[in-house]
Amino acid sequence: MEVAVDSGRALYVWGYLPKESWQRAELKLPISASGSVTVELDDPPLEAGISVAIARSNWHVLFDESSGLVRVVRDQRIPEKLVEIADDVRLGLNGTELISFWLSPEFVE
Repeated sequence: MEVAVDSGRALYVWGYLPKESWQRAELKLPISASGSVTVELDDPPLEAGISVAIARSNWHVLFDESSGLVRVVRDQRIPEKLVEIADDVRLGLNGTELISFWLSPEFVE
């Protein structure tokens, strides 16, 4: 996740995520609100040019082929509120905890 060093504001999500590991699912995008999310790290502090890494091991990647939606989620049972931080990038939050990413990527062959 790319984060503004001066403000801690989440800017966008990027990275390598092989499609072979995705699970097919029927996804319906919940209602979301445009807004911003501030990231606070205990350690290490934010550094210019360095993205915030998210450990992949506890996350599941769900993909809906008909809608093109991708949801990267830790636990599907936890309720969340979505905040759209950029075009086609939504963060799912439960209180202050990051639960998921909802993405509408453009696929290039």
